Amino acid sequence: MQLKQVQINLNAPIGQLGEVRKSHVLQALGVPFSLQPAPVPGFVAYMDPLHRRTVMLAEQQIVYLHEGDNISADLRDAERLLTRTRDALLLDDRFVAGVQWIAHHEADGVATELSAERFLNLRASEVRGLFEQSLRGIGLRFTFEAPPFTCDLRIEPFYADPAFFFIQFNAAHPQPISLETILLRATEFGEYVRDEADRVLAALLQR
Repeated sequence: MQLKQVQINLNAPIGQLGEVRKSHVLQALGVPFSLQPAPVPGFVAYMDPLHRRTVMLAEQQIVYLHEGDNISADLRDAERLLTRTRDALLLDDRFVAGVQWIAHHEADGVATELSAERFLNLRASEVRGLFEQSLRGIGLRFTFEAPPFTCDLRIEPFYADPAFFFIQFNAAHPQPISLETILLRATEFGEYVRDEADRVLAALLQR
């Protein structure tokens, strides 16, 4: 299982982002971050293209995004950047949080066939027949509690490349909690996706 992306959403009353506040955040993040056109309307984006890290700000949200070929579940770098951002914006240390991890799992080019055969009690040819041979895969979604977070795990063939399964894990907490707690749990969730979700998928494929 290869971790490909982590996104951490922190919701809080940040307020208007004037030039002075934008500059304070840029100084706090330091090199190699720079202000870039935001990929999401309504956000200000600070990007580090070398390490594929982005911090985005809006009036109600901070978003941290890190992408890579096989990134680490260790979020100490995210903690450093988000702490600097919080302090530069003079925010209280309480956020409503959302965490997302994305991973890929090698399927030897047959993710569509495996999902159709193992996720349903039908042969792949029978499932394809229901969709006039246009089927791209079968997906599963598991919802569960990891107090104080509510989580869901999604497993499906990777639409862009059926050589892989696409794994998406989401966790949300509706009440404000500290940044330290958020990042501690986010790291645990990354380790879960890397290790436990891998075993979940292996068990499904052994049916």
